[in-house]
Amino acid sequence: MAIIQDAATGKTARVNLDNTLSVHSIAISEANRATDLGQSYNINSGLITLTNAAESGVIYFKSNENVNIHIDSIIVILGNTTGGVTTDSTRVRIYANPTTGTLISGAVAADIIQNRNLGATSALAADVYKGATGNTITNGDNLLESLLSPGNRVAFGLDLTLPKGKSIGVSLEPNDSNTSMKCMVAFNCHIEPIL
Repeated sequence: MAIIQDAATGKTARVNLDNTLSVHSIAISEANRATDLGQSYNINSGLITLTNAAESGVIYFKSNENVNIHIDSIIVILGNTTGGVTTDSTRVRIYANPTTGTLISGAVAADIIQNRNLGATSALAADVYKGATGNTITNGDNLLESLLSPGNRVAFGLDLTLPKGKSIGVSLEPNDSNTSMKCMVAFNCHIEPIL
């Protein structure tokens, strides 16, 4: 065993017989590090009330960052349905790279785009729009579909990369006969480090 010493600081490292260093380390996730650096964000559509049972685009997110955005999870929160068939479910659709639709052309800013480091001042370069009953999302590829019961919350841990110019959209199709259902959709995301 040998010891290596830094002449400037006096700190040492031990070299084992198999030529490896003995270290004491602390590992943190990329997402936690991004939060520490002020590069992690919570995006939330805000409260939307869907007043029919048709598919409606509820949130659109397009990256304008020069580096990749990593989407850690998409959270869908559904209130109870009024008038909806209780034995039915709400259909969730997540679209990759939608480019048109009234959700996008209407361009109503989402309610929350918040840095998750509450002391940071950096803002996310993105177009994030909130939808409403009847808004459409078109020209995207279907990335994921799921069924949820009203009155539930689910986090889809999708582990997605969103390069500059790429987008993602989420739509909800409430229970048959729905006349009123409150909902929200959120993204937890961070800027990917440049390696």
